[in-house]
Amino acid sequence: FSSANPRASVLKVMAVAAIAFLGGLILNVMPCVLPVLSIKLTSVLKATGQTRQMTRNGFLFSALGVLTFVWALAAALVFLQWIGVSVGWGIQFQNPVFVTLMFMVIAVFAANLLGAFEITLPAALQDRLGASSARAGYISDFGTGLLAAILATPCSAPFLGTAITFALAGTPLDVMVIFTALGLGLALPYLVIAARPELVTRMPRPGRWMLLVRILLGGLLLATAAWLLFVLVGVAGARVAAFISALTAVFIIAASIPRANRWARRAVLSACVLLAIFGAGLISTPDRTIAAVDAMSHWQDFDPLRIARYVSEGETVFVDVTADWCLTCKANKSLVLDKDPVRARLRGGSVIAMQADWTKPDDAIARFLERHDRYGIPFNIVFGPGAPSGIALPEILTPQAVLGALDAASMRSLVSE
Repeated sequence: FSSANPRASVLKVMAVAAIAFLGGLILNVMPCVLPVLSIKLTSVLKATGQTRQMTRNGFLFSALGVLTFVWALAAALVFLQWIGVSVGWGIQFQNPVFVTLMFMVIAVFAANLLGAFEITLPAALQDRLGASSARAGYISDFGTGLLAAILATPCSAPFLGTAITFALAGTPLDVMVIFTALGLGLALPYLVIAARPELVTRMPRPGRWMLLVRILLGGLLLATAAWLLFVLVGVAGARVAAFISALTAVFIIAASIPRANRWARRAVLSACVLLAIFGAGLISTPDRTIAAVDAMSHWQDFDPLRIARYVSEGETVFVDVTADWCLTCKANKSLVLDKDPVRARLRGGSVIAMQADWTKPDDAIARFLERHDRYGIPFNIVFGPGAPSGIALPEILTPQAVLGALDAASMRSLVSE
């Protein structure tokens, strides 16, 4: 906190923390909800039939898992910033090893829900935990919250960009306070059920309906795995993605063989994981899956040096910073940018549309975001004679917001349109 006016600084950080809390809460209903929904519903399903106290403890451990990931992410961002590395929200999805491990974990969880095998803790670990099924269950609850938080980070929610920008521009203490508030907002659904366990106990008694729900949740996780595989193609290349898919299939098959030798099974499973990490980390050949602009497209490759020149010539420039792993970007593209009247305006010749692909690390894009005080995507901004410094758009686009910014930047009135 600033030493010049400590009270004002504290109040400012608390205000931004409140914004971060709201951003984390909204993150629960962003397009990222598809990957996270199945994780959260699995928690509710598993809690059916438990005692009130066990239900409360389980959801508290899930909330702790969310906060643990947020704290670890905050610490990592502070460290990377300290050593001079460009940082941002969701940048871990630019790492092929991280995406590979997430894909394998989600695919294995999907196979588990669909009945291929049961995931259990090793016997030695269960003995160390006192052979307590409750304690083992709490570890699973913690992992559920951790995984849900990881899968939520590719999205940037309203208010989230403001909070993260303030945090990363401040001290390490600012970062931890604001990220903690963000984590509490993201974990609020777990905390609400922990406070009111009867919300779960009012569910129907266990029966055949639970099998149908398991199949539904398994399908959602398969969809999540497919999305992660698509991201992996962008950050590691199609050949590596195919190699990882084959290893994951071998992993699931080996885990599902009922009477396989225990040591042989462990050897195969370990080999699959190690080969996957090796393949993703050392032989990746990233493909340009988003920004490979062909001659028929109205999108140009991103070049920040050309923006000022275009504006000086009286042109209007629309910049879309996106990535394969950004689900909010995908929603903006399909619901707004690729639909009339916005698409017609971008294709009409009066606007130069640039697309910046941040699927994999790109210093030019990272510096561009930092210059505009942004540390996450989606980020859309319009430059023109009426706005040479740019008009930044909200994370969730609407046709009115885009067209209004284009009008203002090009010095056209809405009436003339």
